[in-house]
Amino acid sequence: GLGEPHAVSALHGVGTAELLEDAFEGIVEKGSAIKGFGTKVKEMEAAQRALVALDKGDPLEGEDETDVFLRRYGVGRGSDDVIKRYEEAMSAFDDVPSMEEINIAIVGRPNVGKSSLLNTLFGSNRAIVSDVAGTTRDSIDAVMERPPSDPTDPDALPTIYRFVDTAGIRRKGKVEFGPEFFMVNRALRAIRRADVVLLVLDATAGVTEQDRILAQKVSDDGRACVIVCNKWDAVIDKDSSTYDKSVKYFREELPQVRWAPILFVSAATGQRCGKLYDVVDGAVEAHRRRISTSVLNEVLRDAVLWQPPPARRNGAQAKIYYGSQVSTRPPTIVVFVNDPKLVNDNYRRYLDRKMRESLDGFESTPIRWMFRGRRVRDVTRNMNGAPGDGGSGTSFPFPHAV
Repeated sequence: GLGEPHAVSALHGVGTAELLEDAFEGIVEKGSAIKGFGTKVKEMEAAQRALVALDKGDPLEGEDETDVFLRRYGVGRGSDDVIKRYEEAMSAFDDVPSMEEINIAIVGRPNVGKSSLLNTLFGSNRAIVSDVAGTTRDSIDAVMERPPSDPTDPDALPTIYRFVDTAGIRRKGKVEFGPEFFMVNRALRAIRRADVVLLVLDATAGVTEQDRILAQKVSDDGRACVIVCNKWDAVIDKDSSTYDKSVKYFREELPQVRWAPILFVSAATGQRCGKLYDVVDGAVEAHRRRISTSVLNEVLRDAVLWQPPPARRNGAQAKIYYGSQVSTRPPTIVVFVNDPKLVNDNYRRYLDRKMRESLDGFESTPIRWMFRGRRVRDVTRNMNGAPGDGGSGTSFPFPHAV
């Protein structure tokens, strides 16, 4: 009753083509199935058979003995056509669109409702929930497939969300070597490999020192972050100003992730839990955003003209030449200056704030700023052109850097 068995060898690849052919013929057509994939498999098998027949000297498809005889003397179909067909059949698999997978880590202190939030998102008991702190002992992965936002688009693919429910992270001094030590390390590892981190807080308890440490960890690892304030239903005496006061409170208490969006939810009642998907999608887009060098230098120019870099007592002052974004996840910006030591932390935070105020789309991701020293002569040569070319380059973008 299980069907016909297949004898295969995964090491040598024997019988795998037949297995794939029978598997695709028996697949029920679903909305998430990749169209044309089974056709590509059949074309690859036909190209493989033609290649084997060419090697053995057997007739190809549509040939007779006369064609085989003529092919031996270079007349008719040549081996180049068969090899080209096989290469095109193999390269067709590189163009197959794949569904995007987003890794989401749910982190926070013990007993803030991380497992309850996971169960609410999936609508089933994926994790054990208890009032006792430390019930979750290990990281739990749960995969969810979300349909595309535009169902009318035939090329749109669903998005896969991989939620990682981590164990509660206590203060380092309270963690002893043993099971808790290893489960905390797994939770920290989940932060490093996540695309988006859901920092779960207790809305009734406020922000603790451990919450600030976790927020700093997320920022240092360069992960996109969403602040999820759970147990919003347990907050008493709510009025029209409670939400604004709460947002202001969490902004002031968590300056490490002041750029992260805040969402007040209730895992027990499911309040606003459905909004997490759109917020996560926005965080992923911000984490992968790239801006052009011209736009970046316009923002830097306005920031420097509005507030020049501070000068030291001996008169030394940082001179900003130009900047460029070198990578994403998170967005990393390299700024060339005369001396990186002259740019203090306050001015770095000022540039970060001006960047977010001038450009939209960086609300959920940290921005890494790297300052590199460069001599004025090198900057002049690169921006105004090489010596002897008549000044084909552009001029300095910042007046104070001349």
